[in-house]
Amino acid sequence: MKAKNVKVTTTSGFDGVVIEDYLEPVAAHVVVGMNLFKDFIAGFSDFFGGKSNTYQNTLATINDEVIEELRKKAHALGGNCVLGLKIDNDEVSAQGKSMIMVTAIGTAARAKFPVQAAVSSHKSKAGSVSIEKYNFLKKKREYVTAGEKGTLVTNEEFWDFVKTNKVAEMAPFILERFLQAVETSKGYISEHVEFLNRNLKEYFSAIDTELAIGCLYDKLMEEPSFQARSSIIDIVKELNLVDYAKIMDFVKSDKFTLQKTGVHLLTAQKMAYNEVDIRLMDDILAIISNTFVDKGIRTVKKKLLFIKERELWVCDCGRENDADRLYCSNCYKDIHGFFEEEVKPGEVIPKLTEEIEILKEEIG
Repeated sequence: MKAKNVKVTTTSGFDGVVIEDYLEPVAAHVVVGMNLFKDFIAGFSDFFGGKSNTYQNTLATINDEVIEELRKKAHALGGNCVLGLKIDNDEVSAQGKSMIMVTAIGTAARAKFPVQAAVSSHKSKAGSVSIEKYNFLKKKREYVTAGEKGTLVTNEEFWDFVKTNKVAEMAPFILERFLQAVETSKGYISEHVEFLNRNLKEYFSAIDTELAIGCLYDKLMEEPSFQARSSIIDIVKELNLVDYAKIMDFVKSDKFTLQKTGVHLLTAQKMAYNEVDIRLMDDILAIISNTFVDKGIRTVKKKLLFIKERELWVCDCGRENDADRLYCSNCYKDIHGFFEEEVKPGEVIPKLTEEIEILKEEIG
């Protein structure tokens, strides 16, 4: 089930539907500058006519956005509905600027909805299209086309459009543009990279969670460079976009690079956990505990003209290293095949073990 399919009602339940479990209260906020409304009002020749439709559409869009955020939070908790929806508007001021904070609150719950008849794959056409909708569709097509041609310009106007309208179709193009900038920077965090990074995270937090996870994990499956991989996982960690079923695919892969990616992903946390997550975490823990054995060989060797033997390890690349040397003097990997800057299994096993113990005590 996707977050967008979470049902929302202002009442305490749905007719004929059994509420199986009340989870916890959820709240979402959207802050909008007062100038947005002042600009509209200043242009009205007649507040109750003329441009009032545009004003109303803007208010409706803001309400839709905050309700969508509420759906995401309920979905993260394992809920399929939100009960008792209430929306409040409050004016807040800071540093001489006035803003409106739109807040939506409700109770996340799990309900037993009846199985619906299969929906026809034919998508019905709209009877009419407003000028606002037409302009949106036109602009979206322009951006998608530019992304396909590689001519996309990711300026402020672009980011405002894709974040506000949650244009999920742009995700692969945006991520590719960001990674290109990361690769070009060669470790130097320029203002341009920071600009892209900030907007990229805001964008991925705005679009559907499952779509965001799919885009990021698919790119990781392409085995990008270490720098690109780390940048993607930073996004996963900051936005809590953890999917243990997908991480399982990484650690079970026959490619060592993907196995290492799975280990790195385990440094992130999920927004909310359930019983399925615990079972997957248990399985992943067993796999990484048995998969990452020594790639090198530990041995002993006599020194020339000396009776005493010395301990050493032979790296996978063939270089002999003293036993106390952590990383190979030739390929700079440890005996398990990891570079110094990479996350090691030994680092995530205790973390994952503790998480499982805590969750089992709470969830069972």
